[in-house]
Amino acid sequence: MSTWEERVVDVVDDVRLDPRNVRLELNDGFPEGDIIQDLFHNEKALALVESICKVGLLTHELPIAIERGGELVIVEGNRRVAALKAIQNPYLTPEFQARITRFVGGIDRQALRKITVKVAPNQDAADQLIAAIHTGNQRVGWSPTRQAAFFQAQIDAGKTTEYLISHYPTVDVKKFVIRSQLLNLFRGVDYTDPQLKDYIKTRTFPISVLARLYDNEKFLELAQIEVDEHNTQVDLAAPPRLFALIAEKVIGDIKAKKINTRTLNSAKAQTYVSYMNELRELVDSYDDSDRTNDVPPVRTAGPPSGCATEDNTTSTTSDSTSAPESTRAAPSSASKDPGQTTEKEAAAKPKATNSNYLNLTSVVVSSSYPPAIHQIHAELSALNIRKFPNAAFDLLRTFLEKSIKAYAESIGENIRNTSNQGGFVQLSHCLTWLEGHLKAQNRRSYLQVISKIRGNKLGSAYIPTLDHMNAINHNHEVFATADEVRACWEGMQGLVRMMLKP
Repeated sequence: MSTWEERVVDVVDDVRLDPRNVRLELNDGFPEGDIIQDLFHNEKALALVESICKVGLLTHELPIAIERGGELVIVEGNRRVAALKAIQNPYLTPEFQARITRFVGGIDRQALRKITVKVAPNQDAADQLIAAIHTGNQRVGWSPTRQAAFFQAQIDAGKTTEYLISHYPTVDVKKFVIRSQLLNLFRGVDYTDPQLKDYIKTRTFPISVLARLYDNEKFLELAQIEVDEHNTQVDLAAPPRLFALIAEKVIGDIKAKKINTRTLNSAKAQTYVSYMNELRELVDSYDDSDRTNDVPPVRTAGPPSGCATEDNTTSTTSDSTSAPESTRAAPSSASKDPGQTTEKEAAAKPKATNSNYLNLTSVVVSSSYPPAIHQIHAELSALNIRKFPNAAFDLLRTFLEKSIKAYAESIGENIRNTSNQGGFVQLSHCLTWLEGHLKAQNRRSYLQVISKIRGNKLGSAYIPTLDHMNAINHNHEVFATADEVRACWEGMQGLVRMMLKP
């Protein structure tokens, strides 16, 4: 090619597109307008117009032309030349005219009218070049991991995200920067299996599988990863030991090919849902009672001093942790100094936990029960009780009431008839019926649970009671906390499990 002639030509007057181009399904002799239309409809020439208008015409590869029938015909680079022709005259492509006009609004069209082309001596020589370009492997595409690493390297060198966005206008820079930060989170874990640490650092690591998880907001909540797409910032709020558990499982399952882009193809797919349930059970099993090896989570971007945080507490510094929700007082008719709490009450207080989800794995809903019971069970399992404690508490009340009704129906009982209730059957009626039923069955252990729920005791024992559930549901002065949701579930889960077991 070094001996081939180079010419400066006018893209409008001096060169024609090639109707024999292998990209096209046209016969020789078709007008150039039809060729341009085809390239814009089927070969993404509009994207090339946008790129040229934003970053300029890249000249590291020149279009190739040959003399044919007294005309200079482009045999390699038809998309580029079609894009340049459309920039000069957007009306060549009526369906794309408005968009092309918008792209070229701020550029000097005349500067793009003259281009340099190489002229092949004959068709055979041109065909050899075309085959080498399109059927060889001279250019290897970057993997997603390599793409992310490229932009992270620019940031590590001191370039800002804003600088990269302005210099790479056709690239979704923020996506790659966030991807790199997320990958670094997993690479920074101290894996118990050293092979996993080596595996995730390889260039062949299938980050596309990991992306199927971190692109899901539910996974980010479960792993306590906070992604600020606007500021391209990724922060880890989870204790390091908890995140290490999640990372060890996820990366291990990717390496073992237990999960891949097919099993995680859709967040609604059963394989995806099942895997999320496995991760949720892992988080629920995390024991945070000994946190001596856990340092406070690093928060590189947080609320300013004195701002209300997500947990309705006030942050005194950018990396301070909020007060445990269990310190909030339960509703009480009597004023009592918190310092006068008895040992018995202190022991009965629900233990704080780091899990954001209720563990409902011990409750299996019979397939014969109505779909509503299954749906509520699934929603409670997936509901973040730290973010939505009132919704979770209210749904627990619903779950208890509907579970009793479904249980009564499964044994052929009608609560309305047995309780002499002519109107709506409410939770209090359900508990009265269930208490009588269990007395007849002589199941005393469950009778005590119902007695506690129906009671009106205050203090720590107040949490799982009917009165408390009604207060959360109806009293505009009362609100729930995550610790209260856990305590309520702990107080009723044995009863619910008994009623819903297959």
